[in-house]
Amino acid sequence: MTDLHAETPAASAPGGRARGAAQVDASLLASLVTVLVAAGGLAAASRLSAVALLVAAGVVQAGFALSWVLATGMPGRKGAIVLAALGAAGADVVVSVWPHGRLGTLLAVLGLAVPAMFVHQLARGAARTRLVESLSFVALLVVCVVALPALLQLRHEFATPRLGGIVVTAVVGAVGGALVVGYLVDLVFPAPRFDAEVPRGMLALLAATVVGGAVGYLALKSHAEFADGRAVFVGAALGAVAAFLAVGAAFVLHSVPAATTRSASVTRPVCAALLPLCLLAPGAFLLCLAVRT
Repeated sequence: MTDLHAETPAASAPGGRARGAAQVDASLLASLVTVLVAAGGLAAASRLSAVALLVAAGVVQAGFALSWVLATGMPGRKGAIVLAALGAAGADVVVSVWPHGRLGTLLAVLGLAVPAMFVHQLARGAARTRLVESLSFVALLVVCVVALPALLQLRHEFATPRLGGIVVTAVVGAVGGALVVGYLVDLVFPAPRFDAEVPRGMLALLAATVVGGAVGYLALKSHAEFADGRAVFVGAALGAVAAFLAVGAAFVLHSVPAATTRSASVTRPVCAALLPLCLLAPGAFLLCLAVRT
């Protein structure tokens, strides 16, 4: 017979819930700080020169790759780091050698990465378990590190380096500002939630959209290429998509088994913050080129 007076499990006890809420708040704060540092560095570098932006992108690529591998505890971690390094280096090289090649040069890097990912799985030998999980984590990692250099391509698509730097700064500012405000809103009032177990709410998404539009307007309003409301549209669209990607990253990491090491728990907020920033770069490139006059 079940004991109706059994002791409440620690996870559901008030103290356990309080500790869980504190951990969530700390994670959101860490993600917020990560976005401020990464987006601020990319925005500042884009105004300096293409070389400075390339260096900043390389730092973000390295930070995301290491944090993703540690945070997810994915199978085949050593090979994943090698593939990420090769993909990031290849993407950085092609956008530097062919600065006006648009996204076609990055597609070549992704094309070469596909067979390399399968070779990586075959090379795991006796440790070749959880193949689908490993391959999916590696694929997302490679896509993210290859996607970020699209910001350099965007910088080269305008008449002068100065204007290109301003556009990249606006894009990074809109995405970064949207993510920061989204984290702040979810720290205060994460509602209405997309899921009861994931502390991300619709209100944060709406706030991120508004902030993205405001940043886009302030950064691009004086440039004819983004007149007639195009600046607001670009910023708002990027803010909304960035917020959605942040929610998606939260669900991805929520589905991964709970962190069992200190390094995993520390790096989870980092990769959650950097994933939208990396993944949205090609979309920002296409959006800006599509709406400019």
